[in-house]
Amino acid sequence: MRQKVSRGVRSQDSGVRIQESGFRRLFYLFSPHPTSPLPHTPLPHYPTTPLPHYPTTPLPHYPTS
Repeated sequence: MRQKVSRGVRSQDSGVRIQESGFRRLFYLFSPHPTSPLPHTPLPHYPTTPLPHYPTTPLPHYPTS
């Protein structure tokens, strides 16, 4: 009986460890650091220059009147 309880606790601990390692992996990928595994620099969240295919003005899909 005690062995079954200890197994349950161990499985819960391992689950928490997996979640922590996954969070650390995401934090490592998305955090700015010099030893980045990605070959390119992360892009800013806002566009610095308008893209050629991005409409700067809303297209008149619906009639105004």
